[in-house]
Amino acid sequence: MEDLLIYNAEIWPLDGSRVISGGWLTAKNGTITAVAAGDPPAELSAGTVVDGAGMVLMPGMADCHTHLMEYATAEINATRGRAQSMSAVANLLTALRCGIVATGEHNLGHPTLSMPMEEYKTILRSVPMASAVAYGCCWLGFEPKVLTSATRPGQAFSTDVLTDGDYAAMAEASEFAGESLFLNCTCANAPLSAAPHAGEVTYDRQTLEHIVELFHARGRAIGAHIEGDEAARLFIECGGDVIHHGHNTTPEVWRLMAEKGVALVLTPAAGTSKRPLTPEQTLELYRAGVFLALASDSYIYPHPQADWERLPADRLAGPESFMAMVAPVLRHLVQHGLTREEALHLITVNPRRLLHPGEELAVLKPGSPADMILCRRLPALETEDPEDILLVVTGGEIQVDKRK
Repeated sequence: MEDLLIYNAEIWPLDGSRVISGGWLTAKNGTITAVAAGDPPAELSAGTVVDGAGMVLMPGMADCHTHLMEYATAEINATRGRAQSMSAVANLLTALRCGIVATGEHNLGHPTLSMPMEEYKTILRSVPMASAVAYGCCWLGFEPKVLTSATRPGQAFSTDVLTDGDYAAMAEASEFAGESLFLNCTCANAPLSAAPHAGEVTYDRQTLEHIVELFHARGRAIGAHIEGDEAARLFIECGGDVIHHGHNTTPEVWRLMAEKGVALVLTPAAGTSKRPLTPEQTLELYRAGVFLALASDSYIYPHPQADWERLPADRLAGPESFMAMVAPVLRHLVQHGLTREEALHLITVNPRRLLHPGEELAVLKPGSPADMILCRRLPALETEDPEDILLVVTGGEIQVDKRK
């Protein structure tokens, strides 16, 4: 007996095979066991049976660059102390309800919040999502510049006080290559006028090479917050693995990324002091062969120069806006030659690979994780409304059911 059967669905496997206009899928023990066209065998039984009603069944979305458990708990929920962990869960469940089955969370330290590093993993294990956390440190571009670190929560410094022990602890605890380092000072969610050092390069070559070596010696890939060619080139030449944001970079750097196998987590709505890469630039970058994933950096205010985004400039955008954030990019890519499957990879398969590089590809085929969504229309390509995500399944179990 199977745990789950979904039938009469338009299945988008995203594994290179064709869309199944009418088919069925089964799952057991958190893993997909069968995917086929037509009606399920009459003798097939399952603990939970769902009529897909002809709707889209596809892998769940993954957002591999978020700040739902740290900065958003203060900025969105205005919580501190023990309530911070409650807010973290609330934010993650908001993402789940929006069809996001995996997030890439960050613990970079916070000047006033002091949730310890180990509590992040404890919380993530309690939420039915395939999320992962990266630990690191953050340079805020205020005057004076401010350094925070996951290893020293609730503190802020005007100079670099971190030791090899701090960086080693970040590396050993990190589950994916998030923005563990800030190679440029960030304006975070402050106006650019309030962060005069935003964009300044923070590490010299010798220091960066040493930190990258500390991560690699522990079997950990390393990612970094980066804007501009100078920081991007330095990171690539020092052996870095994943660039986050990559705003204000040029085709020359994109070609170098492709050559060296450096991935890019692009946040098309905001994330640095510079204008994000446009949909047109993203197409050029994709064609250069860079491994690409799109992410939200939520919660965040849209960049004032990201004029392709239709998000309120005065409102922090989070999981509810994820499809709206990525829609202009995905639609532009499809209009200029990508298939819809290739475009959807940028918010499903690709970010999931960065979060869990050792797992079976998160596609709809036997042996893959049973993490999927049932939708009225294709996310981001045909709808930006989270209410069009009617069913969210993780680990082969229904977690969200909006069907009437």
